[in-house]
Amino acid sequence: MFKWIGIGLGVITLLLIGFIVGLALAPVGVREAFRDIFIIILGLFTLFSVVMLIAILVGLLYTFNRIERLARNNVLPKLDEALVKLNDVLASTKTIASDARESAHTVTGSTTFVAEKVVSPVIRIASLATGVRAAATSLARRDLNNGVELPSSEK
Repeated sequence: MFKWIGIGLGVITLLLIGFIVGLALAPVGVREAFRDIFIIILGLFTLFSVVMLIAILVGLLYTFNRIERLARNNVLPKLDEALVKLNDVLASTKTIASDARESAHTVTGSTTFVAEKVVSPVIRIASLATGVRAAATSLARRDLNNGVELPSSEK
């Protein structure tokens, strides 16, 4: 396929070169006539290009207008709905965070209360019991050691 395209382009190039050489060798009147024809053709191509450019610009403006209308009618309402839902979620999250903060404060207060009112007295009683037991054990050993003869290795 590329072979035929290359052959076609070569033939067109040779014809164009032959046409230019033929016009250069042609009489002045023929050259002026071809010049005028090409000026008219160039003007028509320019006019056609301007009309096509205007058509493309009108098409682009129409497309942008449709996109803007689509965004205004479909996208923005959905975006507003999503924003309302997001605000609701944020409000509920703030409420949950506030409740969690209050619960943590309550737990801290309860822990402090239990530590001061329950655990401290239990620790004191356990310490007192341990002290009494140690004293009783110490006194009991002393009484046993006084009445009983110690083995010879301890003397």
